[in-house]
Amino acid sequence: MEHNPYDILGVSQAASKAEITKAVSIAMKRKQYPVDVIAKAQKSLMKPEERIVADYLRPVLPPIQRFKYSDLSALAESAPTLVILPQFDGLEKAIAQSTQEAHREREPLTSPISELFSEGVTACQEGRYPKAIKYLEDYCHKSPDRNTQAYIQAQMWLIRAYQLGGQLQRAIALCQMLINHPHPQVQNWANKTLPMLSKETSRV
Repeated sequence: MEHNPYDILGVSQAASKAEITKAVSIAMKRKQYPVDVIAKAQKSLMKPEERIVADYLRPVLPPIQRFKYSDLSALAESAPTLVILPQFDGLEKAIAQSTQEAHREREPLTSPISELFSEGVTACQEGRYPKAIKYLEDYCHKSPDRNTQAYIQAQMWLIRAYQLGGQLQRAIALCQMLINHPHPQVQNWANKTLPMLSKETSRV
């Protein structure tokens, strides 16, 4: 087909079958195309597999009818001088510092296990959640006794660090584990905390 079915019937690509049928009668009256061409265009747009081909072959841009005169005198003017605003002074230094801090967050911890817990709590209180997570995870991993009060507190702080650090799913998973803890107070805390975490997830 030389012309696209959409152009023959004068409809958009979003046209419904009812609109296509209506467009056929209008095209017949217009007599711009032969009857067999109009019928073939209707058939193409009514069949999904043929309509896909018509969509693909339809030009994205309309053909250029004529060139318009444009004023190109601005090209002869000198380029404006680029002025760096003072607000951007030290931007490269700030980016480099941020990159170094990110690398330090990923460095392995060398603190003894006795300091990991306190360092993790301090980092969490100061809003350094990635570092807090690293300290507290490392403490929980290295802790020889998981029934101590310090270990349970570390897990509670770790849930908070996950929550405030944008890792809600990990916070929920750890909180669900604490629900099955043998100590009643731990179970009670986990049962109160879990709904709040789930509510935050629904808002994300």
